[in-house]
Amino acid sequence: MKFTENRPLACAILAVVILGVLFIGGGNALGAKSKAVETTFFAASESISAELKELSDNAVVMNSIAANAKGVNETLVKAVNDAVEALRGAETIAAKADASHDLIAAVENLYSNVSNLKLSDKDAEDFKYRYRNFESALLRISHDGYNDEAAAFNSEKAGFPAGLISAVRGIRDAVAFN
Repeated sequence: MKFTENRPLACAILAVVILGVLFIGGGNALGAKSKAVETTFFAASESISAELKELSDNAVVMNSIAANAKGVNETLVKAVNDAVEALRGAETIAAKADASHDLIAAVENLYSNVSNLKLSDKDAEDFKYRYRNFESALLRISHDGYNDEAAAFNSEKAGFPAGLISAVRGIRDAVAFN
């Protein structure tokens, strides 16, 4: 019997080719979607990452105003400095989420302390302006579509055959920013 006439062998080869294409092509597509979701988070503008930069920039200005105020709690000023450094140094989405929670708490504590102090009119106005910008950035983060994209990707990845392909190819779930 010739190789070209062996129907079971031809079916087996066809099945291997189809599975190979599925794993290679499907894996490449899943990998590209995973990268696209991550890129959404780290985009230079209109992203959570950009808003986190806005948070830290406003916190730095608020902190510099507070540091010059009489009677400010120096521990709170240091906490904001430390939180800003942690956020700016965080590289992963999960680390950025944790660092942002610390920064938010530190800024809220500083704001409470400084709002009870006597500042010059200019400093008081700038401090409040920066705090409003800080709150606006938080609001934009809460409305950002990244978490929805991450959840949609994770849902798609959990299905069949994507779950099998992602397990074989080592494609991880998208991390939500919480």
